[in-house]
Amino acid sequence: MQAIPDQELLKRFLATAGALAHLKTNGSHRRKTYENDFRIGDQFVDDSSVILSSKASRRMGGKNQVASSHHTPHIRNRATHVNEVVAHSIRITEHLGLNIHLTQAIALGHDIGHVPFGHQGENYLQKKWNPKFTHEVFGVVIAQHIERKGRGLNLTHATLDGMWRHSGKNTSETMTQEAWVVRYADKIAYLFADYNDFKRLEWRCSSELEKVMAWFGGYQRDRTFRTIMALCEESAKAGRVHFETSEPALMFNKLRGLMYAEYERVVEQNVARFLDPIYDFINRSELIPPWLGIALLTDEEVSRLIDDPHMLNSRVLMDTGLGEIIRNTDREHLFAINGIELDLNW
Repeated sequence: MQAIPDQELLKRFLATAGALAHLKTNGSHRRKTYENDFRIGDQFVDDSSVILSSKASRRMGGKNQVASSHHTPHIRNRATHVNEVVAHSIRITEHLGLNIHLTQAIALGHDIGHVPFGHQGENYLQKKWNPKFTHEVFGVVIAQHIERKGRGLNLTHATLDGMWRHSGKNTSETMTQEAWVVRYADKIAYLFADYNDFKRLEWRCSSELEKVMAWFGGYQRDRTFRTIMALCEESAKAGRVHFETSEPALMFNKLRGLMYAEYERVVEQNVARFLDPIYDFINRSELIPPWLGIALLTDEEVSRLIDDPHMLNSRVLMDTGLGEIIRNTDREHLFAINGIELDLNW
C-alpha cells in the first residue's frame, strides 16, 4: 500500500464511490408501539437521538478506552472512542452508498455495554459471575431492559442487531452491510488511536509493532484514511462490505494481533483488587444483583468508592449513578434481568 502513490490511491478510491448502494438498508421494525412515543422522521435518526440522550451514553465518558491519565485530556475514553467509530463509519458508509443514519445509530450504541476497566472488567465478570457475559450482548440488554426505568429505548431491530454484532464471533449472513461497516470501523478506530495514545503515554512498543504500524503510514490520519480506502476497494470488488483478503487487510489483521499482545503489557490486569470489595458489598446489600451493579459503574465511580474515607456503605453507593437506577427501577425487574440473553427474537 505504501508503494502506491497518493494520487493513484485516491483515483482507485474514487472509483469505488456508490459501489454498494444497491445493498442499502431502507428500514426496520421496533419491538413496541406507543400511542405517545413521538417517533418522527427517519427511524434511524430517531435511534441515534435516543441513544445520545441515554444515561448509558453519558456513562461512557467515565470509562477508560485502554489507559487513562489525569494529566492530559487527550487520552481517549470510551465516549471519545465511540465518536471516532461514528466518524469512520459515516465516511465509509457515505462513500459506498449505504445508510448513513443506520450506521451512525449502530456506532453510537455499540459500546454502551462496556463495564468498568474495559475488557479487564469484562473478564472479571466472566470469572466472578458468568463466563458467557460479554459487553456486546449487555449493551442490547441495557438498551431494552435498563434504560428509562426499565422500559428501554425501543430501538429498531437493525440498530440493536448491529450493536451486538460489532464484536466477537457474532457475524452472520443476515447482518446488514451497515453493521459490517461498524464492525470494521471499530477496529480501525481503536487500533490506530490506541497506538496514538501509547505514544502519548511514552510507552515503548515492540519493534515488530512499530514496523507494521509504519507500513500503514507515518501518522494516525494517514494510516486511517489509507486503511479506509483499502477497505472500500476490497468491498467494491467483493460486492459487499469486506476487509479480509487484500494485502492491507492481511497486514491489518497482523497489526491487530501485535496490538493485542501490547494491551497485555500496557495496563494493570488485576482489577479484582478494586472490584471484589464492591461486588461483595453490593451482594450483601441486596439492592441490585452484584454483577449488574458492577457492570453499570464507571471507572471513576469505582475509584471513588474504593478511596472513600468512610468505607463502603449504602449512602456512598447510592450517591453514584447506580443509585438513580436502583431508586427508579422496580426491584423485581432489576433482579429478573438476564445479562447474557440477547432477547432479539421479535
